[in-house]
Amino acid sequence: MNHMDLKRITWQSVKWRRAQNIVTKLQRKIFQAELEKNKAKLHKYQNRLLESDSAKLLAVRRVTQDNRGKKTAGIDGVKFLKPEERLKLAKEIKVDGKASPIRRVYIPKPGTDEKRPLGIPTVKDRAKQALVKMALEPEWEAKFEPNSYGFRPGRSSRDAIEAIHHTLRGSQTGKFVLDADISKCFDKIDHDKLMAKVDTFPKLGRQIKAWLRSGVFDKGAYLPTSAGTPQGGVISPLLSNIALHGMETHLKIWVATQTIYNQNGVKLSPTSKRASLGVIRYADDFVVLHKDQHIVAEAKQEVERWLATVGLELKETKTRVTHTDTIYKEQIGFDFLGFNVRRYPVGLNSRNKFGANRKTIIKPCKKAIKSHYEELASIVKHTNKTEVLVTQLNPIIRGWCNYFSTVSSKKSYSRLRSLLFYRLWKWARKKHPTRPAEWRYQKYFRKSGSQLVFGLETTGAWVGIKYHNQYKITRHVKVKGTKSPYDGDLIYWTTRLSRYSGLTGRIARLLRRQKGKCKLCSLPFWHEDVMEIDHVKPKSKGGKDGINNLRLVHGHCHDQRNSIEKIQKVPPGKA
Repeated sequence: MNHMDLKRITWQSVKWRRAQNIVTKLQRKIFQAELEKNKAKLHKYQNRLLESDSAKLLAVRRVTQDNRGKKTAGIDGVKFLKPEERLKLAKEIKVDGKASPIRRVYIPKPGTDEKRPLGIPTVKDRAKQALVKMALEPEWEAKFEPNSYGFRPGRSSRDAIEAIHHTLRGSQTGKFVLDADISKCFDKIDHDKLMAKVDTFPKLGRQIKAWLRSGVFDKGAYLPTSAGTPQGGVISPLLSNIALHGMETHLKIWVATQTIYNQNGVKLSPTSKRASLGVIRYADDFVVLHKDQHIVAEAKQEVERWLATVGLELKETKTRVTHTDTIYKEQIGFDFLGFNVRRYPVGLNSRNKFGANRKTIIKPCKKAIKSHYEELASIVKHTNKTEVLVTQLNPIIRGWCNYFSTVSSKKSYSRLRSLLFYRLWKWARKKHPTRPAEWRYQKYFRKSGSQLVFGLETTGAWVGIKYHNQYKITRHVKVKGTKSPYDGDLIYWTTRLSRYSGLTGRIARLLRRQKGKCKLCSLPFWHEDVMEIDHVKPKSKGGKDGINNLRLVHGHCHDQRNSIEKIQKVPPGKA
């Protein structure tokens, strides 16, 4: 695509497979150049990618097609682009050091009455940010610390939770925990300190600085931006990760200077001291674990000093010290990313290979369970039609259960199933107050195994709710600390996607059957790709919903196939 004139092609005729291969090869070269600490080679490949027509086309596709969420316009008012407009945008975007102001919108913050401010860039700036991210992310993937998991390709909250489990599993006496949260991380990052960390070549540096200083339109008023990276931008999560990069390394170096003794009273070596401290970060949430209380207390002060160097501070209301085994400051264990982590006493027969008399059990936290049930109860309360109730409840239950499906969630699942069942029975009784109980059972419930399933009869088939306790608990394998999707190990990442991505049902089955590749373009799926199920033989032509008539495809491949079919259906002279 570097050798193809964009003036002579259409959006539908772009050879996306070739474009992706060109960009992937450049990204791997960038990743390798950073590993070799070869700045000249690194900047050469980054500049080549920024000038690549293939990368520009992929960047535009990323922000105009792959974004399947709610579309919010920037100050340009543009939400949707037609194929010819996408191609025009790809021709126009270039890293020129210019940026338009962002539009401020506010969204509710889950679990609180607060609202989170988002900054929505224009479509052109979004495409430019996607292009710059393609060049900048491989460099930083080669730099990022092994226990950083948020906003990184191929990593998830599951990996962060599994890292905590690994840190605790060999402990005999448990550990003190600094459970911390950074106050308004996206809004307070010092621009000068961030740019010093990015440390890239002038062309790219000017562009990033332009986005940071572009200003905000809030309720019609223009406000300059002197700090922070606006939430809502394509490149903002990467920039926030860059700002927080170095915390784990700093704490490991710091703890090596402290005096620490093992259980036998022998002084630990610097290497052992670094290994004894656990630091796990997911975006702006992190935990620090160590067996000595004074080390954790001093680590809090050390973190505060380090954060001050990038203009940040800890949020005191969400920062606390606790212990994994015993009550400390009226609390035992800690909550992290919606999970509760705590160690429980066990007998001789239940001890692990390390011989510890306590076992680490991770499960959904009480707040997450309560919030989820309240959402389900609200839907049941405000919905009158059975089919709408089933349609709305199933995806919410599936999403929640998939998120917690790798930890000890069995009891939580059973409890939620019971609460939901009685809520649905109350709904049926309220809807038909004069009908006998037997009639309500026959109309709304069917026996499935040992439980009654709520649902309805449609076209001769029973469609019911899949309860929480019908979802399986599966073990998650943590990503290797040094691995990155840009390292070229396709087998490793394809295997992880098919086994440990949390995908369930037909999508997971199709993904395994297709060996992790799209059936239309034959390119592998990545964790950030939109996956959609497509019928090989369309239902309009008699195709069925059976697994043998289905295939898994990229969202953009699906769009392109549908648009070509529509063009082919247009009668001559009507186009």
